[in-house]
Amino acid sequence: MVAIERLDLPNLKRLQAQGTTVETAIMTFPWHPTTGAYGEMHTTSLPNPITMTGNLFLRANQQMLQNQFPRNIDTAIATGSKAYDSISTGFEIANLLDTSDAELTDIILETLERHDPKFYRIQLQDVGRAGFKTINAPDGTPWQADIWHPESPYAKAAREADKQLGRFIAKMEELGRWDNTFFVFMTDGQSRHGWHVPMDEESWQTPMIFHGPGVKPEHTIPYAEIIDVVPTIASAIGVEPPNPGAGSGRVLSEIFVNARQTPPAPRRMLQLNKQNKEYLLLTAELRLLSVQDPRADNILMRERNARTDDTPPFLGIEQIDRWHEAGSFDDLLKRNQAALEYLRKQLTRFKANPFSTRSSEK
Repeated sequence: MVAIERLDLPNLKRLQAQGTTVETAIMTFPWHPTTGAYGEMHTTSLPNPITMTGNLFLRANQQMLQNQFPRNIDTAIATGSKAYDSISTGFEIANLLDTSDAELTDIILETLERHDPKFYRIQLQDVGRAGFKTINAPDGTPWQADIWHPESPYAKAAREADKQLGRFIAKMEELGRWDNTFFVFMTDGQSRHGWHVPMDEESWQTPMIFHGPGVKPEHTIPYAEIIDVVPTIASAIGVEPPNPGAGSGRVLSEIFVNARQTPPAPRRMLQLNKQNKEYLLLTAELRLLSVQDPRADNILMRERNARTDDTPPFLGIEQIDRWHEAGSFDDLLKRNQAALEYLRKQLTRFKANPFSTRSSEK
């Protein structure tokens, strides 16, 4: 939400004034493996398929929201990158192009003229490209790793995206569809250093704004997670969510007019992200220590294997395809917490009893 406050983004401010904003919206770690089990399932970073399935537990050939519509109803996807191919299966109209936000919006508006999609996934890409360019700028670049620098390409790209959002809204109003459209705005997580670097907690957050029939205007709710988006859309438009049950999100009923008071949301995804961050830090420290002391390697290997205390290994970002083995989100958190406690305990003992090499000289 920082960009909306710092930059002149009138169309996003209009959405906020007319709809409900989530104060803190959390995504999963923005991890993007291209190999291994996850890479075989998806061509895009972890938050994207989870946003479409509404479920933390990803599996091959999993149902997504677009699959819930009858075949005789138009659905559409338009993205500024071909990387979103794996979440496009099942859409009737697909435009996955390596193109600019302005050119993609031209295609979107043309599609709206010819069709009336009941579900439309739109992914502008230039802001993400600007963030990537910022963190990877050559040494000596004034705006290297600083999206808020006056010369950074990020601000220009964000204003351009807001402009294209305005074009979309104007076309929907012209066609008489805007007032009865349930609309959700989100972005990639963006670190102030640029792009969505996983260890920066800013990268775990996304702006999230809901707008449409029955949505409270000028309203804010404190917390939501990306697994909540699909169940909320499904509830609002009257289709079945694709993956209810273990690992799924909740309907954000508090965004709607006349909604009953709801209990505070459990912040499971934020806890999972923090667990992943701590695991990476703990294992990195042990790997560095193993250069001088081989016992550190032993701790790492024992954590990855069955141990005498029967604590199973941590299920982290290298085991995304196995998260479902935990059975539920809560059980995944409990399992990971036990593994972290084991690593903390072993590291503390390790540091308290430093290894000393005995000389064999007489």
